[in-house]
Amino acid sequence: MAKVLNMFREFSMESVSGYSGLTEGQKNLFDATYKRHLASMELEARKDYSENHIVKIVPEISIVKVYFANGERYIYMEESKENKWLKIP
Repeated sequence: MAKVLNMFREFSMESVSGYSGLTEGQKNLFDATYKRHLASMELEARKDYSENHIVKIVPEISIVKVYFANGERYIYMEESKENKWLKIP
């Protein structure tokens, strides 16, 4: 059973390929980094990165790769207690 912290995200992300296979730690990494990633953008740009534009999430040992419908891909990682992201070319 998902923790309350992720309960809303569990429902909103159920159609995203790969999300349900993430561990609780990977879901927390995604949630925290996704929040910071969106907050770094202008309001208008956020539309292209909303949850319904996430195509898939691929977990790896200490990172998650996030693929968006606009073709952009990012690595989400926790580094020195900070959640960071890196655009994949």
